[in-house]
Amino acid sequence: PDYVTNHEKLAGIDIPKTGHEERAGLLVTKSLLFAGEGSGLYAMSGGGSKFRAHDKSTGGVLAEIDLGSRQTGVPMTYAINGKQYIVVATGAPNRPGELVAIALRE
Repeated sequence: PDYVTNHEKLAGIDIPKTGHEERAGLLVTKSLLFAGEGSGLYAMSGGGSKFRAHDKSTGGVLAEIDLGSRQTGVPMTYAINGKQYIVVATGAPNRPGELVAIALRE
């Protein structure tokens, strides 16, 4: 956020994306961290609709999708016929709740 990157004591230091204050459920696997942008700290506050897969060892973003609405629950994983899926609960005050399922690449 700007209040971090523009702080006078950090002048001259290049700070990468630090995120923002949100509540987002996380899912960790052997090599991946899945994280959304959260549903906001307060009922009507921000939150975002992006959901990302990060390399657990480097933190780098490996994939990003738009869920169409804010993440409202903790991601879950399941497998059917050897294919792994991630499912995320989404919704917003003006949008109905949904479960969004994402198939992982082989």
